[in-house]
Amino acid sequence: MHNRTKIIILRSMKTITPDPLSKFHTPDKCRRIAAAWSGLVALALLTLYLTGCQSPQSTLPPQSRDATTTTNPPAIDQLREGDVIRITFEADTNMNTEAKIQIEGNINLPLAGDIKAAGKTLEELKADLMRRYEPLLKVNEINVSRILSAASVTVSGAVLRPGRIPMERPLTVMDAVMETGGFDPNRAKLDKVTVYRIENGQQQRYVLNLKRALRDGDPAPFYLKPFDIVHVPEKVFNL
Repeated sequence: MHNRTKIIILRSMKTITPDPLSKFHTPDKCRRIAAAWSGLVALALLTLYLTGCQSPQSTLPPQSRDATTTTNPPAIDQLREGDVIRITFEADTNMNTEAKIQIEGNINLPLAGDIKAAGKTLEELKADLMRRYEPLLKVNEINVSRILSAASVTVSGAVLRPGRIPMERPLTVMDAVMETGGFDPNRAKLDKVTVYRIENGQQQRYVLNLKRALRDGDPAPFYLKPFDIVHVPEKVFNL
Protein backbone atom coordinates (compact mmCIF):
# COMPACT_ATOMS: atom_id res chain seq x y z
CA MET A 1 0.00 0.00 0.00
CA HIS A 2 1.34 3.43 -0.89
CA ASN A 3 2.27 5.86 1.92
CA ARG A 4 -0.27 8.39 0.57
CA THR A 5 -3.08 5.84 0.94
CA LYS A 6 -1.95 5.01 4.48
CA ILE A 7 -1.95 8.68 5.48
CA ILE A 8 -5.46 9.22 4.09
CA ILE A 9 -6.84 6.19 5.95
CA LEU A 10 -5.11 7.05 9.24
CA ARG A 11 -6.36 10.62 9.12
CA SER A 12 -9.88 9.41 8.42
CA MET A 13 -9.68 6.89 11.26
CA LYS A 14 -8.59 9.59 13.64
CA THR A 15 -11.55 11.69 12.60
CA ILE A 16 -14.29 9.08 12.82
CA THR A 17 -13.06 6.56 15.43
CA PRO A 18 -15.51 6.78 18.33
CA ASP A 19 -14.49 7.14 21.94
CA PRO A 20 -15.58 3.88 23.59
CA LEU A 21 -16.43 5.80 26.79
CA SER A 22 -18.67 8.29 25.02
CA LYS A 23 -22.26 8.30 26.14
CA PHE A 24 -23.47 10.02 22.99
CA HIS A 25 -23.14 7.21 20.43
CA THR A 26 -26.70 6.83 19.29
CA PRO A 27 -27.72 3.95 16.96
CA ASP A 28 -28.01 6.40 14.07
CA LYS A 29 -24.50 7.74 14.70
CA CYS A 30 -23.11 4.20 14.88
CA ARG A 31 -24.63 3.38 11.54
CA ARG A 32 -22.93 6.45 10.01
CA ILE A 33 -19.59 5.41 11.51
CA ALA A 34 -19.94 1.88 10.14
CA ALA A 35 -20.76 3.23 6.68
CA ALA A 36 -17.68 5.48 6.80
CA TRP A 37 -15.47 2.51 7.75
CA SER A 38 -16.86 0.47 4.84
CA GLY A 39 -16.07 3.29 2.42
CA LEU A 40 -12.48 3.55 3.66
CA VAL A 41 -11.91 -0.19 3.30
CA ALA A 42 -13.32 -0.15 -0.23
CA LEU A 43 -11.08 2.81 -1.13
CA ALA A 44 -7.98 1.00 0.18
CA LEU A 45 -8.78 -2.20 -1.74
CA LEU A 46 -9.42 -0.26 -4.97
CA THR A 47 -6.11 1.59 -4.64
CA LEU A 48 -4.20 -1.66 -4.14
CA TYR A 49 -5.93 -3.26 -7.13
CA LEU A 50 -5.20 -0.37 -9.47
CA THR A 51 -1.58 -0.20 -8.33
CA GLY A 52 -1.07 -3.90 -8.93
CA CYS A 53 -2.59 -3.76 -12.42
CA GLN A 54 -0.29 -1.04 -13.65
CA SER A 55 2.75 -2.24 -15.55
CA PRO A 56 5.81 -0.15 -16.33
CA GLN A 57 5.96 1.22 -19.84
CA SER A 58 8.51 -0.35 -22.13
CA THR A 59 11.64 1.73 -22.65
CA LEU A 60 13.10 -0.47 -25.37
CA PRO A 61 13.98 1.48 -28.49
CA PRO A 62 12.23 0.52 -31.75
CA GLN A 63 14.11 -1.93 -33.92
CA SER A 64 15.93 -0.46 -36.90
CA ARG A 65 17.62 -1.96 -39.90
CA ASP A 66 21.09 -0.80 -40.90
CA ALA A 67 23.93 -1.95 -43.11
CA THR A 68 25.10 -4.50 -40.55
CA THR A 69 21.74 -6.26 -40.56
CA THR A 70 21.58 -9.26 -42.86
CA THR A 71 18.78 -11.13 -44.54
CA ASN A 72 19.23 -14.57 -45.99
CA PRO A 73 20.07 -14.66 -49.70
CA PRO A 74 16.84 -15.15 -51.69
CA ALA A 75 16.29 -18.38 -53.57
CA ILE A 76 16.86 -16.92 -57.05
CA ASP A 77 17.18 -20.36 -58.62
CA GLN A 78 13.40 -20.70 -58.41
CA LEU A 79 11.52 -19.89 -61.58
CA ARG A 80 9.01 -17.08 -61.49
CA GLU A 81 6.37 -15.43 -63.66
CA GLY A 82 7.97 -13.65 -66.63
CA ASP A 83 11.04 -15.91 -66.85
CA VAL A 84 11.83 -17.31 -70.31
CA ILE A 85 13.10 -20.89 -70.40
CA ARG A 86 14.50 -23.14 -73.14
CA ILE A 87 13.50 -26.82 -73.29
CA THR A 88 15.39 -29.22 -75.54
CA PHE A 89 14.56 -32.84 -76.32
CA GLU A 90 17.54 -35.13 -76.98
CA ALA A 91 15.63 -37.55 -79.22
CA ASP A 92 13.31 -35.14 -81.02
CA THR A 93 14.76 -31.72 -81.74
CA ASN A 94 11.58 -30.69 -83.54
CA MET A 95 9.99 -30.36 -80.12
CA ASN A 96 12.63 -27.95 -78.85
CA THR A 97 10.97 -24.77 -77.66
CA GLU A 98 11.30 -21.56 -75.69
CA ALA A 99 8.48 -20.63 -73.35
CA LYS A 100 7.67 -17.63 -71.18
CA ILE A 101 6.13 -18.37 -67.80
CA GLN A 102 2.72 -16.72 -67.83
CA ILE A 103 1.20 -14.62 -65.07
CA GLU A 104 -0.65 -17.66 -63.71
CA GLY A 105 2.70 -19.49 -63.43
CA ASN A 106 2.24 -21.98 -66.30
CA ILE A 107 3.98 -22.82 -69.56
CA ASN A 108 2.36 -24.55 -72.52
CA LEU A 109 4.28 -27.40 -74.18
CA PRO A 110 3.57 -29.73 -77.12
CA LEU A 111 1.81 -32.98 -76.12
CA ALA A 112 1.80 -31.95 -72.46
CA GLY A 113 -0.36 -28.84 -72.36
CA ASP A 114 -0.21 -26.43 -69.40
CA ILE A 115 2.45 -27.23 -66.80
CA LYS A 116 3.07 -25.34 -63.57
CA ALA A 117 6.59 -23.85 -63.67
CA ALA A 118 6.66 -20.84 -61.32
CA GLY A 119 8.07 -21.71 -57.90
CA LYS A 120 10.07 -24.70 -59.18
CA THR A 121 13.80 -24.90 -59.71
CA LEU A 122 15.17 -25.88 -63.12
CA GLU A 123 15.90 -29.38 -61.82
CA GLU A 124 12.41 -29.77 -60.39
CA LEU A 125 10.83 -28.68 -63.67
CA LYS A 126 13.09 -31.05 -65.62
CA ALA A 127 12.06 -33.99 -63.40
CA ASP A 128 8.39 -33.09 -63.87
CA LEU A 129 8.76 -32.92 -67.67
CA MET A 130 10.61 -36.24 -67.86
CA ARG A 131 7.84 -37.90 -65.87
CA ARG A 132 5.16 -36.47 -68.18
CA TYR A 133 7.00 -37.30 -71.43
CA GLU A 134 8.25 -40.75 -70.44
CA PRO A 135 5.40 -42.65 -72.15
CA LEU A 136 5.70 -40.44 -75.26
CA LEU A 137 9.43 -40.50 -76.03
CA LYS A 138 11.78 -43.34 -77.01
CA VAL A 139 14.71 -41.50 -75.45
CA ASN A 140 13.50 -39.59 -72.42
CA GLU A 141 16.26 -37.02 -72.11
CA ILE A 142 15.23 -33.39 -71.60
CA ASN A 143 17.28 -30.30 -70.76
CA VAL A 144 15.86 -27.14 -69.21
CA SER A 145 17.65 -23.79 -68.97
CA ARG A 146 16.64 -20.22 -68.20
CA ILE A 147 17.55 -17.72 -70.89
CA LEU A 148 15.90 -14.62 -69.38
CA SER A 149 15.13 -13.84 -65.76
CA ALA A 150 12.26 -11.55 -64.83
CA ALA A 151 13.71 -10.93 -61.35
CA SER A 152 15.39 -7.56 -60.99
CA VAL A 153 16.10 -4.70 -58.61
CA THR A 154 16.07 -0.98 -59.30
CA VAL A 155 18.69 1.51 -58.11
CA SER A 156 17.90 5.24 -58.14
CA GLY A 157 19.35 8.47 -56.83
CA ALA A 158 22.97 9.54 -56.51
CA VAL A 159 24.63 6.71 -58.45
CA LEU A 160 26.45 6.97 -61.76
CA ARG A 161 24.06 4.85 -63.87
CA PRO A 162 20.68 4.49 -62.12
CA GLY A 163 18.33 1.88 -63.51
CA ARG A 164 17.13 -1.71 -63.46
CA ILE A 165 19.54 -4.58 -62.72
CA PRO A 166 18.70 -8.21 -63.66
CA MET A 167 18.91 -10.42 -60.58
CA GLU A 168 20.71 -13.48 -61.88
CA ARG A 169 22.56 -14.12 -58.60
CA PRO A 170 22.15 -13.09 -54.97
CA LEU A 171 22.75 -9.35 -54.67
CA THR A 172 23.55 -7.22 -51.64
CA VAL A 173 22.81 -3.50 -51.53
CA MET A 174 26.49 -2.82 -52.15
CA ASP A 175 26.51 -5.21 -55.13
CA ALA A 176 23.54 -3.45 -56.69
CA VAL A 177 25.09 -0.01 -56.25
CA MET A 178 28.36 -1.16 -57.83
CA GLU A 179 26.43 -2.62 -60.78
CA THR A 180 25.23 0.92 -61.50
CA GLY A 181 28.79 2.28 -61.57
CA GLY A 182 29.03 3.12 -57.88
CA PHE A 183 28.09 6.15 -55.80
CA ASP A 184 28.34 9.68 -57.12
CA PRO A 185 31.10 10.94 -54.78
CA ASN A 186 29.90 14.55 -54.92
CA ARG A 187 26.22 13.93 -54.26
CA ALA A 188 25.64 10.61 -52.46
CA LYS A 189 24.53 10.60 -48.82
CA LEU A 190 25.78 7.17 -47.85
CA ASP A 191 24.45 6.97 -44.30
CA LYS A 192 20.79 7.14 -45.42
CA VAL A 193 20.56 4.62 -48.27
CA THR A 194 17.01 3.30 -48.36
CA VAL A 195 15.63 -0.04 -49.55
CA TYR A 196 11.92 -0.21 -50.40
CA ARG A 197 10.38 -3.68 -50.34
CA ILE A 198 6.87 -5.10 -50.66
CA GLU A 199 6.15 -7.60 -47.88
CA ASN A 200 2.72 -9.12 -47.26
CA GLY A 201 1.13 -6.54 -49.55
CA GLN A 202 2.66 -3.55 -47.74
CA GLN A 203 5.68 -1.42 -48.52
CA GLN A 204 8.48 -1.65 -45.98
CA ARG A 205 11.40 0.78 -45.71
CA TYR A 206 14.93 -0.08 -44.53
CA VAL A 207 17.47 2.68 -43.93
CA LEU A 208 21.08 1.52 -44.26
CA ASN A 209 24.35 3.17 -43.28
CA LEU A 210 26.66 2.24 -46.14
CA LYS A 211 29.16 4.90 -45.10
CA ARG A 212 29.94 2.80 -42.04
CA ALA A 213 29.97 -0.39 -44.13
CA LEU A 214 32.53 1.11 -46.51
CA ARG A 215 34.68 2.34 -43.65
CA ASP A 216 34.57 -0.72 -41.37
CA GLY A 217 33.76 -3.49 -43.84
CA ASP A 218 30.50 -5.35 -44.28
CA PRO A 219 30.61 -8.64 -42.30
CA ALA A 220 26.83 -9.16 -42.46
CA PRO A 221 25.56 -7.76 -45.78
CA PHE A 222 21.95 -6.84 -46.43
CA TYR A 223 20.66 -9.08 -49.25
CA LEU A 224 18.12 -7.75 -51.69
CA LYS A 225 15.00 -9.56 -52.83
CA PRO A 226 13.52 -9.49 -56.34
CA PHE A 227 11.87 -6.17 -57.21
CA ASP A 228 13.44 -4.23 -54.31
CA ILE A 229 14.14 -0.54 -54.96
CA VAL A 230 17.41 0.93 -53.67
CA HIS A 231 17.52 4.71 -53.37
CA VAL A 232 20.71 6.65 -52.66
CA PRO A 233 19.72 10.16 -51.48
CA GLU A 234 21.64 13.30 -52.31
CA LYS A 235 23.46 15.47 -49.81
CA VAL A 236 21.76 18.69 -48.77
CA PHE A 237 23.97 21.74 -49.12
CA ASN A 238 23.05 24.81 -47.08
CA LEU A 239 23.73 28.00 -49.02
